[in-house]
Amino acid sequence: MAKKAAAHTAKTTAAPKEKTTDYKLWLGVLIAITAVVYSNCLQNDILNFDDIEYFKLYPEVTDLSWASVKKIFTSYYLIMYQPLPVLTFAFNYATTGMDPMPIHLLNVVMHLVNIWLVFRFVAELTDKKNIAFIAAFLFALHPMNIEAVSWISARSSSMYVLFYLLALIYYVRYLKNEYAPKYIIITAVFFLISLFSKAQAVTLPVVLLALDYYHNRKLNVKLILEKIPFFALSIIFGIITISDSDTQGNLSGGMLISYTPIDLFFMVCYSFIFYFFKLILPINLCGIYVYPPKTGGMLPWEYYASPLLFIFILYLVYRFRKNRMVLFGAALFFITISINIQLIPSRLFITTDRYAYFPYIGLFIIIGYIYNRIQEDAVLAKKYLQAFNIAFIAGGIIYCYSIWERNKTWNNDYDFLTDIINKNEPVPYISRAYGNRGNYFLNNNMFNEAIADFSEAIKVKPDDAQSYYNRGLSYLKSGRNKEALTDLETAVRLNKKFALAYSNIAFVKYNLQDYNGAYAASNTCIEINPQLPEAYNIRAAVSFMNKDYVAVEKDLNKAIELKKDFSDAYKNRGILYMNTNRAAQACTDFQNAKLYGDATVDGLINSTCK
Repeated sequence: MAKKAAAHTAKTTAAPKEKTTDYKLWLGVLIAITAVVYSNCLQNDILNFDDIEYFKLYPEVTDLSWASVKKIFTSYYLIMYQPLPVLTFAFNYATTGMDPMPIHLLNVVMHLVNIWLVFRFVAELTDKKNIAFIAAFLFALHPMNIEAVSWISARSSSMYVLFYLLALIYYVRYLKNEYAPKYIIITAVFFLISLFSKAQAVTLPVVLLALDYYHNRKLNVKLILEKIPFFALSIIFGIITISDSDTQGNLSGGMLISYTPIDLFFMVCYSFIFYFFKLILPINLCGIYVYPPKTGGMLPWEYYASPLLFIFILYLVYRFRKNRMVLFGAALFFITISINIQLIPSRLFITTDRYAYFPYIGLFIIIGYIYNRIQEDAVLAKKYLQAFNIAFIAGGIIYCYSIWERNKTWNNDYDFLTDIINKNEPVPYISRAYGNRGNYFLNNNMFNEAIADFSEAIKVKPDDAQSYYNRGLSYLKSGRNKEALTDLETAVRLNKKFALAYSNIAFVKYNLQDYNGAYAASNTCIEINPQLPEAYNIRAAVSFMNKDYVAVEKDLNKAIELKKDFSDAYKNRGILYMNTNRAAQACTDFQNAKLYGDATVDGLINSTCK
């Protein structure tokens, strides 16, 4: 019994009374400071790297209704099942459209709520508000958490954590209130909401077992039975997550770099060490950390050093195995970070900052515990307390500055993608960053810069049809038709179902007066995807030259049906009507062409609209 009591110091040993501190005031100040340092992210754009896809690829997000809600809860988004975050995007769009400020604001508000929830959870867990404040302080301002707040696409991370923390708070109350059923029911409800926010919430049943251990709860039938529904929900949502065909393709497709089982061992060790290193020294942060290139068949040296460091960390945990608070903090970290460790390499990234958003709370509890021990021990306090306080104040100032500056990384596509390109090796995945930055240049009519970036994308991933298509489009818009045609034809050679590439080949061939080639490319495009209006427009132009006016009218009608604001199709149909003595209809089409942005039809309007 004596040993058991000593092992659970936090619960049974009388500790010196905490100094009277108004933690509500300090917590309010912390939340206010956090709000200020994150305020500059409210000015950032909606990025073309994941963010915009929620609004451009999924019509249900921009057309909120009961039908769209049903669609959201039965669909996958960017290789994830995350209906609640997507639903909040739909509410954002329904209320303020594509204004980025309210979208960013909701991300920031969720982080501020999470700060308060971290404080409540740790305070209820440890009965020590000083430990809770240290954990909340580090959670609020640690630079590794910036990504989960400032990147619109990372909303699912802060959202699932919000409900996960609520579930943990009510489970602690369940343990402290003689297992009152209402608390376990509330825990289950918040767990379910968290699962609807992000699949990472599936770890909660294991964390609940860790809480049972922390509270010295004996393993019995009641404990096992009450966990069965939680594990069942985890299994169900795990199956839902991996049932997505894109997720399966991402896993089964593997990497473009060949790794051996030994490589994978070192990469897993490195992944754990990465999060410990960034906890202590959160520098050189990046939105994407790519898989390492192999030089001469070898990984970078830090991968081979990581197992030794990992063993050392496990040794430290072992040394504190009788201290339930330290052991719980370590368990909370390892349980919740483990689900994000890439045991099966995907084609995406090896680690990412936002994955530490919840797991770090476990390590923050350990830091808070160390601070509490120093504060309560007169000898330790005399030696170290002032140094700790100075470190926290200095660290807080540095963290605030880091947040303010790093928020600027998400300012626009150029800044974000340049950061990724500059901080990673030129492995195949980086072609996506070059491609997206190239699109930024292309959209801003910076054609030479766009061509340079698409060329870099092709260099690091020579078999990517999309990069050839993008560079071809850049050549086309800068008037270099022959170079455009070469790239577009390469794109369809690499991807024979690339309908957009065929549509643009038709346009280029029309410009080059290869009318038969333009007609054939239009036909191919329409066979692959009959929903592209530009292909009908080009085919109509060729038919017009051949005086097949029936075919012209049919194709232009179809183009306008598919794209109601297609100014060029209205103009071309107006010309058809002029040539077939239908002036009134021509007048209407020319006016529509002008309405939808064609400034060249004034003369045609003047000649037909009399």
